[in-house]
Amino acid sequence: MAQEVESEQSPPSFEEGNGKRRSWLSPESPSYKWWVTVALMLGILTQGLNFGTVNVALPSMMTNLRADVETIQWVSTAFMITRTVVMPTVGWVAAVAGPRTFYLAGLLIYIVGSVLCGLSWSISSLVFFRVIQAVGAGPLFPLSMGMLYEVFPGHQRGLAMGIFMAGISVGPAIGPSIGGYLVEHINWRMIFYLNLPIGIISLGAVALVLPKSARPRYVSLDKIGLLTMVAFLVPLLLALIQGRHEGWDSRYIQTLFAIAIVSGITFLVVELQQKQPLVELGLFKIIPFSAASGIFLIGTMGEFASSFLIALFLQRVMTLTPFQAGQMLLPGALTWGFSNLISGRLADKVNNRVLISVALIMIAVAFFRFSHIDMWSSTTYILSLFVVQSFARGLLQSPLINLLMVVLPKEKVMMGSGLRGLMNGLGSTFGVSMAAIFVERQQVVHALAFAEDQGSLPIGAEEAVAAARDHLYLAGEWDLLPTKAMLLVRQTMLDEAAVLAYRDCYLAIALSSLVSLMLTLFLRSPDRRR
Repeated sequence: MAQEVESEQSPPSFEEGNGKRRSWLSPESPSYKWWVTVALMLGILTQGLNFGTVNVALPSMMTNLRADVETIQWVSTAFMITRTVVMPTVGWVAAVAGPRTFYLAGLLIYIVGSVLCGLSWSISSLVFFRVIQAVGAGPLFPLSMGMLYEVFPGHQRGLAMGIFMAGISVGPAIGPSIGGYLVEHINWRMIFYLNLPIGIISLGAVALVLPKSARPRYVSLDKIGLLTMVAFLVPLLLALIQGRHEGWDSRYIQTLFAIAIVSGITFLVVELQQKQPLVELGLFKIIPFSAASGIFLIGTMGEFASSFLIALFLQRVMTLTPFQAGQMLLPGALTWGFSNLISGRLADKVNNRVLISVALIMIAVAFFRFSHIDMWSSTTYILSLFVVQSFARGLLQSPLINLLMVVLPKEKVMMGSGLRGLMNGLGSTFGVSMAAIFVERQQVVHALAFAEDQGSLPIGAEEAVAAARDHLYLAGEWDLLPTKAMLLVRQTMLDEAAVLAYRDCYLAIALSSLVSLMLTLFLRSPDRRR
């Protein structure tokens, strides 16, 4: 009986039911797996481009749609929340509709949502259409991972993941530049229309290359599980995203956290008792899968926290413009893509646990060095550290995905890929929120410490004000000289406190990488014959 239930839950292989096909499109053809890779990469490219272009266009959207800062944030927030909520459902929907059909439907919804975003007539309509866009975007990456795992033999899966991840890096790398050009020379709506030609090509390629799935079996929908999962994830993500603006001790944020806690506990109880759960939490009983998921969660938190911090540091402390800061981050994005190619190839030849350990040590060292930067650090030095940690993160991806998938039964790969996507969504939101909270808190701590320790510092407050007054006098700033001198000293102290806060946060990220290093002890190297 248990075997029958498992059989009904298992997603059908998308290689089944292919019938007669052209030789180069036959799953038996040596080139077939590469055609699948190209087709799936095109679909993900549309999503990657959108990630890189939307943030650049937000100021223009605000002006055109007459939105304020608080409202315009929902253009990104609504997309992130919806996309994260959809990801855990990948295993169930793939079992019901088949991976190929699900992928095509998701890509079509994403393209239609993109066009509707471009046609938006108000901020409310834009946010609504971004939700539609996210419903289509959510399953694309987990499905791609699962399908690549199926078509590539065990000894080439690392290479497949590396090539695919390198392809993903193209969108975020060139997106800001393309988005900036389109917004400046045409209008913000073009960033959404940009998805149309690439999306149509991808739709055709996927429909042509991927064979039809075998007729899927019916699997009943776990309605209570779906409702409790949504009631858990939506309030949790809303609280994390809006906490800084609303105040962490506000009644609104505390209510959201309370709803999330109650719903989360209910979700766990319901899913662990269901015979056909929406999300198979039992997969976390597999120790290597749990360890790999933990590394993914911690790594994603560190990645998004560091990206958030480096952007703030470059613009607020080093006074670079947003465009200059973006140019500074471009080499890191390109390095990430390049190192994915290397790690993908190495993952098929070298012990994956060794690769992951080396990558985590490199990340820890890079962020330990980040924890020593200051406002006088050169941009070249900061760029070199960012490139090193980007290379290490690329080195980590392919072997970690490989180890995450290999410990799962073949019929559970889609479900596992969806859970990995959930870790990514939660990690990105947690990372940025926790970094913002930590930096704000530490900045206050260091500012108060400066105020208390003035008497013991090499130069006291009076001497600092006198030096600032002399500097302003020589610069020709004679109006309100004493007041300006006090403000200059105060701002310098706040800037120094901010730098120390950034350094503290980078040190915390370095330590989290060492925690991830301990989790590698529970990973299991893949059997490449599978």
